[in-house]
Amino acid sequence: MKSLRNVPLQPRRDAWVEINLGAIEENARAIRKLVPAHVSLMAIVKADAYGHGSAMVLNTLGASGVSMAGVAAIDEALHLREAGIKMPILVIGVVPDWAVQYAIESDIQLTIFAQHHVESLRKAYQQAYQKEGKAFKVHVKVDTGMHRIGIGWEEAADFIRQCQQLPFIQLEGVFTHLADSHDSALSQPQLDRWRQVCSQIDPLPRYIHISNSGHALCPHAWDADSPSATGNNLARLGIGFFGYGNHPQQTNLVLKPAMSLKARIMHIQQVPPRTGISYGHSYHTPETSISRIATVPLGYSDGVPRILSGQIEGLLAGNRVPQVGKITMDQMMFNITDVPDAQVGDIITLIGSSQANQTEDAIWLDDWAKKANTIEYELMCALRVRLPKTYTR
Repeated sequence: MKSLRNVPLQPRRDAWVEINLGAIEENARAIRKLVPAHVSLMAIVKADAYGHGSAMVLNTLGASGVSMAGVAAIDEALHLREAGIKMPILVIGVVPDWAVQYAIESDIQLTIFAQHHVESLRKAYQQAYQKEGKAFKVHVKVDTGMHRIGIGWEEAADFIRQCQQLPFIQLEGVFTHLADSHDSALSQPQLDRWRQVCSQIDPLPRYIHISNSGHALCPHAWDADSPSATGNNLARLGIGFFGYGNHPQQTNLVLKPAMSLKARIMHIQQVPPRTGISYGHSYHTPETSISRIATVPLGYSDGVPRILSGQIEGLLAGNRVPQVGKITMDQMMFNITDVPDAQVGDIITLIGSSQANQTEDAIWLDDWAKKANTIEYELMCALRVRLPKTYTR
């Protein structure tokens, strides 16, 4: 597939995010083989697929075993419909009362968990859709211990049974979310509550789902005697498709990161010994030699955390070069003294592997996340704001 740019902003910048659709496809196929065949896969593509580009990603995932999409907000779902995405879409967050009409008009499934959600659907149905007999497709969110959104697990069964009796609701699924899928001390009580809720629902709706990437990829998540396996037939995966989030005990799966971050050198200068670089001169060049300092058009407004100043490296012609001085809003500097042939226009890879040498150790977002004391999700989402995207295979 030929590389292409999708650039709503700054189409002529020499800094960009590169998305490897081939890696996403490989990850999806590997996950599809690992998760039991009776379990459908939902791709969570909120926040523009964590910065990877939701429409492009779904076109790839749809051909790799994914049958549903999940987003956080109704506008994300409508964007996908406008982009030509036909697969079922679930809004896993709350849709405002005034926006539920867009869901039924665009065949988008809603999450509900409170009586006022039911009443807003009833009102919209009576005003516009009763004559046609069009019902809202919904999933009920159950709070088993995350304490974010959802109906309390003690009340869930009664609420679900009520929804099953209403003519304006087509109950498609019931789901919950684990607070920490890697920590059994936290997840086990939630799994026990979930099994209790499901045991009180008869008949069960089409989809029962609890698994995110970390849980779905757990080595024993789908064992027959696992409380999470009972009745669960849909797995919601997001970051796993993009190469991160594997369960630490999963040894039968290797995920490939799909996102790279690159920028071209726009300026090189010869700097004398003991010279301060960038704001505050927190970095000084070595005392004994002249240094070559390269500047790239990439900064914290593009999503590179300022806290990583002086802690990260880039790949230039197969060599690691240190980022030096404070990362500024739109630019940052690298000491490229050890790459004497580097010129203006050469590419520095901040995330990913160098174009000049595909065999050297790559730099991935988990490296940054550890240094910034954050998670890969946050870094991915930050990089989506201003940078153009290029797609490759």
